[in-house]
Amino acid sequence: MPRISPLPPHQNRSRESLRRMLDAAEAVVAKWGIEGATLPRIAAQAHISPANVYRRFRNKDALIRAVFQRLTERSSAEVNSRFDPETVRPIGLIQFSRNVIAGMVSGYRATAALSRAAVEYSERHWEVAFIRKARAAEAQSFRQMVATFLIWRDQITHPDPEYAIRFAFLMVGFALREVILFERRHIFADVLLLDDDSLKQELPQVFLRYLGVKDSAESVTAPAQSDRRGRGEPRPAPSRDGIS
Repeated sequence: MPRISPLPPHQNRSRESLRRMLDAAEAVVAKWGIEGATLPRIAAQAHISPANVYRRFRNKDALIRAVFQRLTERSSAEVNSRFDPETVRPIGLIQFSRNVIAGMVSGYRATAALSRAAVEYSERHWEVAFIRKARAAEAQSFRQMVATFLIWRDQITHPDPEYAIRFAFLMVGFALREVILFERRHIFADVLLLDDDSLKQELPQVFLRYLGVKDSAESVTAPAQSDRRGRGEPRPAPSRDGIS
């Protein structure tokens, strides 16, 4: 059979140039926000001329749209790869819940500035076509996550397992949005010191308890630690990054 020729050099260069522009735009948005993400600043970050950016994108809004579309595609691909029922079934509900939530904490932390900009942008452009499309993709990813957890339906004692999974995920998401995404942990500092390790340990217990599942990893000594943690001294917890 004849060999399939690789992409012509100009196509490779074009794709690499686009990737550099989008990577640069992500970095600039994360540092300066949407308002500070000017095309000249993005061009400087990408080490290309502003004219090259304008040849690809007619204005800043078109470039920002491309950045957020790529974010949505990346997120959807990640959910598709990590929430496959047959792959995760052997992990079990309790450990998978820990892994998922630890991965959420790490993910929020790693992309906090960029994700915050994306949330703020989408809220200001709620009915724009590509924002509606992004919301639809996110909703589909959420349905896939819920469907994956429902493979352990028989272990969930809440009277409505699907509702419980959805609600529990929303509560975890709200907590991470407040504490990490919008950096509001200082509001709760006088009540409870919330670091990432504490979130990774405590949120899975909250999640599983709402489902009606007993987390076997809960320490019998936890109540004795509550006063110390309440004064802003969290009990050390092992870091469990990523979803496996």
